[in-house]
Order: sequence, then structure tokens, then C-alpha cells
Amino acid sequence: MSKKKLVGVAIVLALILLIGGMIAYFTDTDTKTNVFTLGDNIEISLVEANWDATNAAGIHPGAKVAKDPVVKNDSTTTPAYVFLEVVMPCYEDGTTQKPLYKLLNSANQEGVNSGWTLIKTTPNTSAKTVTYVFAYGTDAAMTELAATASTVALFNNVQLDPNLTASQKTTTSTTNIVVNAYGIQKDGFESTAPATVFGNF
Repeated sequence: MSKKKLVGVAIVLALILLIGGMIAYFTDTDTKTNVFTLGDNIEISLVEANWDATNAAGIHPGAKVAKDPVVKNDSTTTPAYVFLEVVMPCYEDGTTQKPLYKLLNSANQEGVNSGWTLIKTTPNTSAKTVTYVFAYGTDAAMTELAATASTVALFNNVQLDPNLTASQKTTTSTTNIVVNAYGIQKDGFESTAPATVFGNF
């Protein structure tokens, strides 16, 4: 290649570099910050508005006492799934342990009120108790307890077993009924089957 051509190529390259350095680019950036706020903690209360402590003292077989456990969701924003656990004292009838009390619903019949489902029964022969776990919902799915809402009462009265005899009375280890309430956030569950949800406690 001749000197003239080399000089020409050099000039062209220099012009390209010079022009390239003068090019302006349109540019842009964007950022999104998504704002999250953490939900309220779950807060529940166990309320027995009609509990009759006076009539519970010195009761006899067949007697009924008002006792109506209700779960209240005290959170102002967070819905929950709730459970009630009833630890029932038992007496011995031969080789069998029987619950000392019957649970009576709002119709004054043996059983619990609509809206609650028995999901677990655990007898404890050494402690002479049987523990029942009830879910607020159906066999298939929990029912959401909205923020600030309350459940229906699990039951309304308890009745000392009418068949209890004087000798059987001495076979109990306690005469107290213990009720425990459990609440857990509604969000985050793939399955709302009561046994699955309760498994988190």
C-alpha cells in the first residue's frame, strides 16, 4: 500500500474515533422499592362469660353447670385459625375409664356446637384424663376467625355423669376440666386441613 493510501486510512480512522467520542447516548435506570409492613402478632383470649363457679362447687351426678368457652381474636388486623383443647378428668368403671363430665351444646344435648369439629382424642390412663382437640371449622378445612371476631361457644354447659356412683367418685385423680385455646396466623398454609394446621403447635 502506498504512503498516500496509508495516510488516508489513518486520517479516516482518526475521524471515526473523533466522531465516535462525540456521540451522545440516551440512558436511563429505574428502581422499585416495594414497601412491606409486618402483620400484627396473633393474640387470642379464652372467654367463659357464663361460667358458674358457685354451682360448680359440691355438684352431684346429673347436675349441670354453665361453662361456655369462646375464643376471641384480639388482633386488630390479622385473621387466625383457632383450636380448643379440653382436658377432661375420668373415673374408673371396672377396667374402663369414662369422662367425668358430659359436654352439652346450646340445645342442652350431649355434644358441641355447630362450627366446631373434634379432630383428636388422647386418653391418658396414668393421669386418668382424656384430651379432646376441637378445630374451629370442618373435617376438611379450618374456618377463618377474622380480626376482632369471636367464635361461637364450644359448648354451653357441663353435666356431671348421671351414672357416677359413690365408689367410682373416689377413682378420679382430679375433678377439674382444663380448657386451652390455640391460635395461629391464617396466612401461609398450603393446606387448611385441621390436623395439618394443628401440627404446628
